[in-house]
Amino acid sequence: MRGSVVARWVACLLMATVTVWAQGQGGGTGGSSSSGTGRGSGSGQSSGGQSQQNRSQETFNNPSSQRNDPFGNQQSDPFANQMRPLYLSGKVVTDDGIPPSEPVVIKRYCNGNGYPEDYTDSKGRFSFQVGGDLSLMTTDASVAGNRVGSGLMGGGMNIPCVRQIGIGRYDLTTSVLRAELPGYRSDDLQLGMYSAMGNNDVGVIVMHRLDGLRGDVVSALTLQAPKPALKAYESGLREMRKAKPNLKKATAQFDKAVKAYPQFAAAWASMGEAKLRAKDERGAWDALQKAVENDPKYLKPYEPLIQMATAKQDWESLDSLGGAYLEINPNATNVRFLTAVAALNSGKAERAEEMVLSIQAREDGAKYPQTNQIMGMIHEKRADFEKAAGFYRSFLKTTMQPESGNVKDLQRKLHEWQMLGVIAGEPTP
Repeated sequence: MRGSVVARWVACLLMATVTVWAQGQGGGTGGSSSSGTGRGSGSGQSSGGQSQQNRSQETFNNPSSQRNDPFGNQQSDPFANQMRPLYLSGKVVTDDGIPPSEPVVIKRYCNGNGYPEDYTDSKGRFSFQVGGDLSLMTTDASVAGNRVGSGLMGGGMNIPCVRQIGIGRYDLTTSVLRAELPGYRSDDLQLGMYSAMGNNDVGVIVMHRLDGLRGDVVSALTLQAPKPALKAYESGLREMRKAKPNLKKATAQFDKAVKAYPQFAAAWASMGEAKLRAKDERGAWDALQKAVENDPKYLKPYEPLIQMATAKQDWESLDSLGGAYLEINPNATNVRFLTAVAALNSGKAERAEEMVLSIQAREDGAKYPQTNQIMGMIHEKRADFEKAAGFYRSFLKTTMQPESGNVKDLQRKLHEWQMLGVIAGEPTP
């Protein structure tokens, strides 16, 4: 019985990592980019404030209302259900005003979930069809199973948080764009309403280097690479930045680079990324591990490895990778949480408790209510039922999934403990 409950808890916890990962180091602060204006065509301006969001919500609640359509009388259009591709473009810079030195993933976030859309080019530019590149999903375990449809050309297929409000007109006001690169925090760029026929330059996303970072955003070994290896690596990167990259060609270039220079950590990491997008998980894992072995302070390969270990519930690998990553990026609270989960499932209760207490002491600790459930499980194992019950009750008060099987199991457990007299009833407020 206990095994099935733990299995259910683990499944719920892994589902929760979708939101947890979105709250990690790549996430913004909930504000807007200092220079991102979210420009759309027509009358759509993402900086339109609360009034525009209210109009959008009113249109959503009353789709037959024509007076709330910001693009005019579109609701009666007999072709309104035809899906046309929507393209957005923009640029990413660091807070010193220069493009990032590494390719940056552009993610669209809504309702706590992130949907990878594109990579930046060598000048920090991006341009993508919204919801159009499903291959990027495979590089991010946090969105596996969440991406629906096959792009806006999918003939009525649903793209999360994209609402069609007329022929070629789309409402993305519930979404923001973020730029994600290990070692940086991205501002949020609020999206708005756009036309498929417009020049939809959404503006600039600014990234800020994280405080307390001990790792390297760019591998120091790249500077030591001989010219043939560097040339092959850059050729592979150019291929990966294309709208529809030839993953085999890119992988071949990265393979050529590491054969010329086996210590080339950046090439190993990029090879792992290409293999992951090609759904070669075993090959991706091996290549990313090579990157870590050759340059343990290089940040880039850790996150995909941690996400893969989380998806596979490979607790020993997750514990090891999480610990190594926290040595070079101690402010990665999301990784600290996943490491606590791994330690708990590996039978390392004291390590899990240490991780949880450090999370709860941080400013963003409230974003991780599952830490209270972990503490409850630790104290239950120690037969300290009163303390366990206190932590379980704290978790139940803050959970975002009150109808989940995990929550019902905990409620049942607390009721049984109270009936058996091992804990007192919850104090009346």
